[in-house]
This record gives sequence, structure tokens and C-alpha cells, in this order.
Amino acid sequence: MKFAAVAVVAAAMCVSCSSTRPIAATSNPVGNKCGEATSKTILGFGGNSNMGINAAAKNGGITKISHVDYYTYSFLGLYTKKTIRVYGE
Repeated sequence: MKFAAVAVVAAAMCVSCSSTRPIAATSNPVGNKCGEATSKTILGFGGNSNMGINAAAKNGGITKISHVDYYTYSFLGLYTKKTIRVYGE
């Protein structure tokens, strides 16, 4: 019985989830640049208040945005990483 309980806890510790969603698109041509802005939290604490489309574009040296993606990764809700990716010229 103890082995089954340990197996369930070990399996739960390996659970994680990630997703990528498009959030914006423009009529600008797709460029060869990509910029990112990331925020990481542990137990809901921490994070980066400067995580947005403007920050990601600035980090990638992008002045004409073609599209924007939003990426989320979570490990049991204890650790979360959110990333905005901006593509363009």
C-alpha cells in the first residue's frame, strides 16, 4: 500500500502543462526577428511587471510587429513561467 501511495505522489510531481496561443496579428510582413519578455513566479510570488508586447518588441529590436504569441508553462501551479513572443522586423 505504501508503494502505491509513493507512486501516486511521484506521478503527481511529474505533472506539468504548457500551451502556446496566438494573441495578435497585423498586416505587416513576417520578419526574421523574435523578441521575448518573460515572467516567472513561485507559489504566486515574484514575477516581472515589465512583461508585455512593448518589452518583448524592444528586447528583439522589433519596430514592425507581424504577430504575437503567448506561452505558458506551469508545474503543479507551484512554478509558472509566462512568455510573450513578438515576431517582426
